[in-house]
Amino acid sequence: MEWELLGIILTGLAALYLWAFKIPYSLPHPRTTKEGRESRFDLLRGFAMVGIVLIHIHSYFQFFHPNDAVVIRTTLFFSNLSRFSVPLFILTSAIFLRKKSGYWNSKGKNLLLPYTLASIAGYLVKYQNYNILEFLQFYCLGKVFAPYYFVPLLLQFYLLFYVLEKTLTNQSISKLVLFISFILNLLSNLGFFDTILPKEYHAISILNYIFFFVLGIQIGFSYEDKTKPKGEIKLLLGTLSLVFLFLLILFSGVYYSDFKNHHLVYPIFFFLFIWELIPKFNKTLSNWISYIGNKSLFIFLLHPFVIHTMHSIDPYSLGGPFSGYIVTLILNVGIPILIAIIIQKGKFLSRSHHSDVPD
Repeated sequence: MEWELLGIILTGLAALYLWAFKIPYSLPHPRTTKEGRESRFDLLRGFAMVGIVLIHIHSYFQFFHPNDAVVIRTTLFFSNLSRFSVPLFILTSAIFLRKKSGYWNSKGKNLLLPYTLASIAGYLVKYQNYNILEFLQFYCLGKVFAPYYFVPLLLQFYLLFYVLEKTLTNQSISKLVLFISFILNLLSNLGFFDTILPKEYHAISILNYIFFFVLGIQIGFSYEDKTKPKGEIKLLLGTLSLVFLFLLILFSGVYYSDFKNHHLVYPIFFFLFIWELIPKFNKTLSNWISYIGNKSLFIFLLHPFVIHTMHSIDPYSLGGPFSGYIVTLILNVGIPILIAIIIQKGKFLSRSHHSDVPD
């Protein structure tokens, strides 16, 4: 909670600075141009996907070497650094959300079906005493693998948008809706709803991330003024970056605190920081991260199989702590991408074959 309060205080000071010095700034906008949609959102998803893997790598190292303080505190730092990931996925998923024909068909085909197949396979691999009622509970709550809670969480947001689309996209009340979502999210983070909501529901409660979802919708309908000066904003973000970096090191290395995924301020700060920094990235690096973002669903669903299998292998046996960390990261991102390429290539060849068959 200290991290949450510090973030809110820093954000308040930053907002006061922007207001006092009349520094203009507008939200990013995912406009589609002749070159295609804004590519920075794919990059953000790539960062978020790598971040999710880093969070689970910390648990993997902690499982084998909980007493190796230097290594574990280092992996904890990278885990805490990555706590923007799930909120950023929620935000970017909301940005391009539109209620149109085939809304649920696309969600079923592109999200629910892969999740169902992965959950069945994961349950068979991870557990020994099979029970259909237990599986259905794990499936609905996203508990087959730890990160799978994201899917039922996201499906709830899709349902919320489907039901309240007119309210959530009403520009005349957008600030009020965003403020209400902020208060609800803050109260959830403070544990206000813990005694009201069923305990099993806590992990997939939309109240934990509702601010990011509403903010994503509003970004999707916003208009970024690229003529506004960015020098002061970049200076402010640079200063806050140093403060957040210091706090990350302090909480990870000294207090040994494991952050939650749904703190309010840090994900938004990281989003804005990376948004302004991306244009300075090396093009090759940007392409790689963007590619990871495009394959994020495969990585999200398949990397738990990889990390689960790796729990029979001491990470230090992969060349020591540093090499083990890098190899683990490469395997957990690379193997799902390889499987994605094989599946997609198979689909392409299958379509080509059918198109070559005469009627």
